[in-house]
Amino acid sequence: MSGRQLSTVTLEPRGGLLRDPRGRGDFHAAPLAQRGFTLIEVVVAIGLLAIVMTLVYGAFARSVDVTRDTAEASERMRQVQVITERLVDELSAAYWFADNGGRGRFEGSSDTAAGADTRRDRLVWTTFAHRRYVADRPESDVSQIEYRVEADPDGATGRLVREERSNVLSDAPWAVQTDDMAEGVTEFKLRYLAGADWVDAWEAKPRQGLPRAVEVTVGLAGVGRAPAERVRTVVALPLAGTR
Repeated sequence: MSGRQLSTVTLEPRGGLLRDPRGRGDFHAAPLAQRGFTLIEVVVAIGLLAIVMTLVYGAFARSVDVTRDTAEASERMRQVQVITERLVDELSAAYWFADNGGRGRFEGSSDTAAGADTRRDRLVWTTFAHRRYVADRPESDVSQIEYRVEADPDGATGRLVREERSNVLSDAPWAVQTDDMAEGVTEFKLRYLAGADWVDAWEAKPRQGLPRAVEVTVGLAGVGRAPAERVRTVVALPLAGTR
């Protein structure tokens, strides 16, 4: 029984083609551009991409941190400026008259228990700086204002509270307005100029009236990477010589 013999075809290269010696045609070799990437090339490309993405993310994260820190520092400074500007406006219009046993109020107490560097003082006074926004309410240009610090549970900082009584003779809810001026207050220190000396407390009386000036120091704790803020200003009281 004769078996079928297998023929062997030898491919002969000719230029860019493989030649079939039997004359049945040419076999085209795959171009290099169509052969794909090797595993090593893929791993190297992924590694380079990871390095580039890490650098880009690091730069973006740093820019976000800088922006956040700048915004926090600006907000802290803005709060201090708002507090001092408002105090300047309201203290400049403070009044107290000695006739009829004294008209008005100006009482400043010092929180000596908190320490010299962490003072949280309190001041209550009458001022002409009140602004009326509702026409039909029984208000005048005179109001009583109080600034005080309410300590946080940890005791390290507190909230600076401003309370205004637009009508000292009324107990209506609209007559008293309370605002939180700032949080994280580390210091609210007040001193009063009596002659040539500064004192830590003051109460307007017929013989002394108002102080010539008030020194206000406000300190706020740092937030995040934003540094702490501390601002000192001196407010002159134009009506200090009025009796």
